Amino acid sequence: MSMSATLALALSTGSSGPLDARRAAPLGSRRAVAVTHTGAWFTNKARAARRTVSTVTRAATFQNAASKAQAVARLESSLAPPAAAAVRRPLMAGNWKMNPKTLAEAETLAALVAAAAKADGGVAKSNADVLVCAPAAFLAPVGKILAGSGVSLGVQNIYHAKDGAFTGETSLTMAKSVGCTFALVGHSERRQLFGETDALVGLKTRAVLDAQMTAVVCVGESKEQYETGLVRDVCGAQLAGALENVTAVEIENGRVVIAYEPVWAIGTGLTATPAIAQSVHAFIRGWVREVFGDKSAERVVIQYGGSVKPDSVDELMRCPDVDGCLVGGASLQADAFARIFGFNANPGGPLKLWAEEVAPVKNELGESPVWDSVGQQLHWIDAPGKALWSWDLVHDPVKREFGETLGFVALRANGTLLLGLSESGIVAHDPKTNAKEILTQFEPGLNTRPNDARVDRFGNLVVGSYNNNWRGDAESIGSVWRMSAGTRFLSEILDYKIRCSNTTCFTPDGKSMFFCDSPTRRVYVFDYDPRGGLTNRRVLYELPSDTDGSPDGAQCDETGCPWIAISGASKVVRVGMDGLVTHEIELPVKSPTSVTFGGRDLCTIFVTTRGPDGGGLYAVKAPPGICGVPEVAFGDVSAIMPRAGDVSMGHMSSISLGGVMAGLGVRGTVSSGTGKFCAACGTNHAAPGKFCVECGAPRA
Repeated sequence: MSMSATLALALSTGSSGPLDARRAAPLGSRRAVAVTHTGAWFTNKARAARRTVSTVTRAATFQNAASKAQAVARLESSLAPPAAAAVRRPLMAGNWKMNPKTLAEAETLAALVAAAAKADGGVAKSNADVLVCAPAAFLAPVGKILAGSGVSLGVQNIYHAKDGAFTGETSLTMAKSVGCTFALVGHSERRQLFGETDALVGLKTRAVLDAQMTAVVCVGESKEQYETGLVRDVCGAQLAGALENVTAVEIENGRVVIAYEPVWAIGTGLTATPAIAQSVHAFIRGWVREVFGDKSAERVVIQYGGSVKPDSVDELMRCPDVDGCLVGGASLQADAFARIFGFNANPGGPLKLWAEEVAPVKNELGESPVWDSVGQQLHWIDAPGKALWSWDLVHDPVKREFGETLGFVALRANGTLLLGLSESGIVAHDPKTNAKEILTQFEPGLNTRPNDARVDRFGNLVVGSYNNNWRGDAESIGSVWRMSAGTRFLSEILDYKIRCSNTTCFTPDGKSMFFCDSPTRRVYVFDYDPRGGLTNRRVLYELPSDTDGSPDGAQCDETGCPWIAISGASKVVRVGMDGLVTHEIELPVKSPTSVTFGGRDLCTIFVTTRGPDGGGLYAVKAPPGICGVPEVAFGDVSAIMPRAGDVSMGHMSSISLGGVMAGLGVRGTVSSGTGKFCAACGTNHAAPGKFCVECGAPRA
């Protein structure tokens, strides 16, 4: 179940009268009932679905803790992979368009497809159903050849009238008489080249269903619409027009298939990445859930149609909301089409997860996410945007603007924070009062700034360096430093120089640290001593030569394995201690930048991203048996003492996400420790717990 879909359900008005009538109407009266409710009710419902599902962060205001807790549970569970995919049998459809040139060629192609479909036990024993949509002139002979093969026959275009003076059109009665059981409606070429409107597509869809055939309803956006972020608005409007007169029962019974075809990927050789396809398909399923209900959403087959090829189909079909493909050019080659409808349903490799955007904040370069388990909120930075972001997952995120580039944010005791600023250095900041105090300069005299940083498991800050001109001079001039708990001094802990520090994180026992100088594309693991330097360096993971990008920010899970954002490769990888990738989080944007665990029980994975195509905050539910550990706060409980001119932190604002977001998590529980006083900060532990509530250090 997608997050968008569940959010849509959570926001449903609960107005079930018209929907129940449409769902329960007998076949003979469905059309009349549908028409009765296609006015304000359907228009408002579809419009609301497009609005609420298109931005995951739109939700209701909670008046009490109980309603908040209920929404929390719904939304957190919604990040888990959909469980209903097993009830949907994939449909692989070949759209021959105006091909091939002659009847003889069409008959040969049909015979080859039929033979491939009958091989290895036939379609009934395969992973998918198969459909061929041939040109109208070839339907009858192609249908005869396909008969008995298990391959269905479809018509590419129909007219909604039963008969009459409509020169050049094909009626549904004609199509049925030659064996057609499917009909394409609303294909992008019909919309673009022949001016078909959403209203006309709706009439055709209704006519197909009245003829007891299955409608394959096509929706999709142009390149310009994709680049300007209108994908969901366009698809939502097209769905509303096509399905205005359709009942929930018809969708539940498989009478409607939806095909998402990004226009910019049709016939161009371009293919939306699997993560992009999954993101839009999840939106479409959420739209169906909002308008027609859970059962319809769980059963509707959603195809992807954009230059599908044999070498891309396996990855596409791993997406939980992709239920088949609408294939163009590749369906004209019997071998290629056979490979597509015979896709490998279990291709092996790392376990795939699919992140969804939960906060479209449009950061220039989001970075350094850190979850405060005590305050139950997420902090991250927009580095060149000179802003700190904080989000409790319930209200709109708060943006605090600074006059300097930010390199990191880390937790500090008493609910305060540490920041790395390009000019000021390491700074203590109180988000409640906006006070700041400069603690120490960072690498004075060098053209560097603080970059990736984490607090180790003992309450010390470990921060690396970023050469501001490393892409120009390629000089390794910076290092990795530690500021011990309660102090204001940096000690160098790395015995060589670096250009761009990243992937800094620690195993739960605090004995190992992961680190990467990003230009090298190698992630190292070191033995870590909180009182000494980094020792025993060894390569854990090296980015393959055929993979774009470089390792960026990372976080360790409770098993001691790092999750590493691969900026430029649209994914986050989990690397086992044997160096093998065990899991991959796919994103619909090119450059994830960092990752952390948060939410209830620390089982939600948050991913920051950068522009131009990204910049939002993404999230996904961690796989079963894997969670994070509470982030440790820097062990300093002293009050922040601003220097003259340091009190004001500039403009503070919240970013509206279209309403108030139902949080993804609430405070979880941890196993008890027995130590009475914190060894790192000296706090007297008033209640059992595993970590200090002030500085986050492990308790004895």
